[in-house]
Amino acid sequence: MKAILKYTVLLIAAGGFTACKNSNHNDKLAMFTEYYKAVQNHPEKKWNYTTDTVKVWFDDKKGNPILNIKGTGSTGMWAEWDEEMDATASYDSLWYNETEHTIKGYFYENNDFYRLLGKGPTKTLQTYWLNEDDKIKEVLIYWIPEENTTTSEHIKPVAEWAKENDSTEIRELYSNEKLIPSRHNAKRWKALLKKYNEQK
Repeated sequence: MKAILKYTVLLIAAGGFTACKNSNHNDKLAMFTEYYKAVQNHPEKKWNYTTDTVKVWFDDKKGNPILNIKGTGSTGMWAEWDEEMDATASYDSLWYNETEHTIKGYFYENNDFYRLLGKGPTKTLQTYWLNEDDKIKEVLIYWIPEENTTTSEHIKPVAEWAKENDSTEIRELYSNEKLIPSRHNAKRWKALLKKYNEQK
């Protein structure tokens, strides 16, 4: 889920790589930290730390990637949904892999939808490949099965309750057991979930 992100930065040694191994590693991590600060405060400046086109994959590097192109921002129904749901992201580990020329870290995404569902933040392992100029060129976002619960399992009891109380609303919001993102639907979901939490 694409998000309008608010980042919390905390660098911690992780895995077989450490943030303090040498100055080269520190330089890479410092660059990445500045990149995230730019995303948070001045999104147009994030391109100072990336190539003009960044390829993004989810779970594995198979098939065609999503292309993030310089001069374009996060738009569309999911962007509206994330903004309305006050989506936030943070990471608690970050390290540089010299062999792969990558920066890796564990990232967390949270929003009002998850909180109202009683679902914890989504945890992902994210890998950022750098080019020869140390600019981010590719990203892999891996959803860690053993570290996450699915949204659908949290929605299930809500959907069952809603069908008994207001079948029209849930059918419109969760057609064929799929979320239909938009700012308007995000507001409707929040109202429905607040009502559910009050009455369950």
